[in-house]
Parts: sequence; structure tokens; C-alpha cells
Amino acid sequence: MSFLALLFAFAFAVWCIPLARYVQMVHMLLGLLWVGTIFGPPFFAFDGPIQISLDRLLLAITIGVAAFHWWTGAITLPSLNRVDVCVAALVVYIYWSSRGYNIAETIVDPTARWLFYILVPAIVYGLARITPFSSADFKLLMRGIIVLGLYLSVTAVCEVKGFHSLVYPKHTLDPKVWMFLGRGRGPLLNPAGNGLIIAIAMASVSALFVKADRQARAVYAALGVILFLGCYATLTRSCWLGIVGAVVAVGFVFSPRWMRVMGIASVALLAVAMSMGLKEQIMSFKRDKALSAEDAAKSVELRPLLAAVAWEMFKDKPLTGHGYGQYLQRHTSYHSIRELGLPLEMARPYSHHNAFLAFLVDSGLIGLGLYLAILGMTAVYGWQLAHNGGLPLEARQLGLFSLATLAAYLPNAMFHNMTIIPMVQIFLLTTSGLVITVYQRGLSGAKQGERRRVEHQQTRSSFPVTG
Repeated sequence: MSFLALLFAFAFAVWCIPLARYVQMVHMLLGLLWVGTIFGPPFFAFDGPIQISLDRLLLAITIGVAAFHWWTGAITLPSLNRVDVCVAALVVYIYWSSRGYNIAETIVDPTARWLFYILVPAIVYGLARITPFSSADFKLLMRGIIVLGLYLSVTAVCEVKGFHSLVYPKHTLDPKVWMFLGRGRGPLLNPAGNGLIIAIAMASVSALFVKADRQARAVYAALGVILFLGCYATLTRSCWLGIVGAVVAVGFVFSPRWMRVMGIASVALLAVAMSMGLKEQIMSFKRDKALSAEDAAKSVELRPLLAAVAWEMFKDKPLTGHGYGQYLQRHTSYHSIRELGLPLEMARPYSHHNAFLAFLVDSGLIGLGLYLAILGMTAVYGWQLAHNGGLPLEARQLGLFSLATLAAYLPNAMFHNMTIIPMVQIFLLTTSGLVITVYQRGLSGAKQGERRRVEHQQTRSSFPVTG
């Protein structure tokens, strides 16, 4: 049956070739985000040399569409950017890092992890880099992400409230996959990943809110309420911080100074309130059906222990790390260290709970440095787009969107290894690729004189980053 399905998929791909001329790359990118989130491997997949799923088939079709457009001259290859170099270097280095030990002894296959969480997002980044991106494409992308976030929000609320007849796809409620059951884990089966994508939808709403008219702002405010409810339904603290961070990031760029002061004061008051008694309720409330309130509090206590183990492992191999995907078979001896005076044995069954520590331990300073360089330079390019008054509004909003997306990602990355949650890296690198494309080449369809003026202003920018 799987072989017949594969033959059908290839036949379908061949019939799609004549349609490639009518499909824009931004449509394919948005389709990848939608299909990968909703109809990924948990929805449908069959095993072969590698696992085949609908989103991976769509990726192959998207590569074919890109090749067809390049062959016909509809798209041109951009000049190399420093982020391009960092992405390519990360892919090569992580692959090398994953091959340092006997693969047969690994608990988690590092090759598969590299393929789906490093290489595939890098390929999508490359597709975003060659995508001609216009003002209309920006609006389409933002609206598509918002609709996806609304769908995930409603689904998450229905999961938590028990309205299971309204939840689709049905694998979202599969009791055999018991982890996180009872929370708004969505079709990704992970509340952190689900909450992050909802927060990215909030980043879209926040970016479009700027410069919108009064009626549009009322609509965006209503959509924001739905997204906040959906994010709350994930019952994941880092997601709450992330969605607030997405709004705050946009607010800090465009709000008046008095509003920024009020925002900082509100954060300070919240911190004081937590220290005066709310902390215990927030940290120990029951979330999963299979997780008690005591277990929830214990999960918080484990994080400093995991950080201590990661630090000890880093000190032994600071530059290259212990090997990508090798943590589960390399961390055992570090839980027996008594000099720290910590109950490290409690953390023995667990893996990384921090994306940056995961890179640091697995791939050392080299891997972490490349990853931080990608995130940091994306933020710089996004900042420059947002602050360049000579750019079209949509280009500035894209810069805002990228900053808000990073602000949503960072709190989650501090408390979860987001690098191995499906679709997270694809959303990040798609955003990065589009931001760099617009910074380097402008919005497609822009007038030549406008492009020259933008390039002149970029050379005089206070952040002198060149493509």
C-alpha cells in the first residue's frame, strides 16, 4: 500500500509540472507552513528509506516549482549574504558533528534529526531567499499565518474544554500519544510548538496593526483576543511570555515613550506580584491529564539541574561539543558529580530543556555561535527594515514581524529545546530568508528609483550591515 501511495504521489507531481507556471513561490511557502503544521507526519506518513509525509512531498514539489521558475527566468538567484553563509556552515558542521560516534549506539538517530530539523529548514530558508516578494505577497503571508493561528487557537481551546467533536485532525486527541494530553497541544502534539505558532500569528497581527485605520485595528484587536485565549489554552508558561513578547516588541518600536515606561512598570509589578505569592500558583498548577500539580512543580525544579549537567558537559568539550544528537548516551556519568551539592540524579531521565544549551552541549561554541549569528543578524536586518522610513509600509511591517517573531521565540527557547519541535525552525528560517531578501533586493515590483533611494538610505544607516 505504501509503494502504491508513493507511485501515486510521483504521478501527481508529474501532472503538477504544467501548473508550475501559474503558482507563485509565496503560495508554496505558505502551503508548506500550513501543511507542515496541520498535516505533518502524525496525520499521515509511511516509512521508506526515509519517512514520507504530505509536507515532505509538498517540499519536493516546491523545489521543483522553484527550479522551473528559475529555468524560465521568473526568479533569479541572489548574491550571497552573510546569513546564507552561516546557514550553510551550520548545516555542514552539524552533520559533521552528528557523525563523530558509532551511529548504531545512538538512542536517537542523529542523521534523521539533522535531516528534518537542520537540513529541511535550511532548504526552506533557501527557497525563501529566492522568492520574489511583493507587497501583495506580504499581505497574503500575514493573513495566511493569522488564519493558521486562529485555527490553532480554537482547536486548543476545544481540547482543553473537552469539545472533542470540534477538534481536527483527530490525531490531536490520540490517547496513545499521552504526553501533553489535556493541554492545547494542537496537530503538532506539542503545546510549546503550538503556542509558538500562535504567538507568531500574534506577531503578524501586531505588525499589521501598525498604520492600520480605526476599523482594521478593531478587527485586529478582536483577533488578538482569540490568539491570546488559544495561547493560554496551551497551559505553557513560556508560550504566555512569548505571545506577550511579540506584542511588546512591536510596541517598543512604535509606541510613545510614556507607553514604554508603563510597559516596563507593568512588568516590574508582575514580578513583584509573583514574588508575593502568585509564583507558587503559576509554577505548580495542574496542566496535563497525566501530570499532577506536584509533578508540574517538579518539572520547574529540574531545569537548574539540567543546566548544571549541561555546564559540566560543556566544560569538558567547549569548542566542538559531545556530538549532535549524542546527549542521551553521553550525559550519564555527569549525574554522579557530588561536588556541586545538587541532586543531579533527578535529571537523569530527561533531555535538554533549553535550545541554546542544547546547541552548546551537542555542537559546542561553534554550533551555538553559528545559530546565534543567524538569529542575531536576522534581528539586525529586521530592525533596519522597521526603522527605514524610505521603505514601503509592507517592508517595514515585515521587519516588525521578524522582530516580534524572535521575541516570541526566545522565551520558549529558554525553557524548551525548540530545535527538535516540528515546524519551529521552518517558521524561523522562512522569516529570516524573506527579511534578508527584502533587505537585499527590496519588494518585487517596486520602482527602480525607489530601490535606489532605499539602497542609498541603507548605506547611511546606523547599523551598517551589507548584503
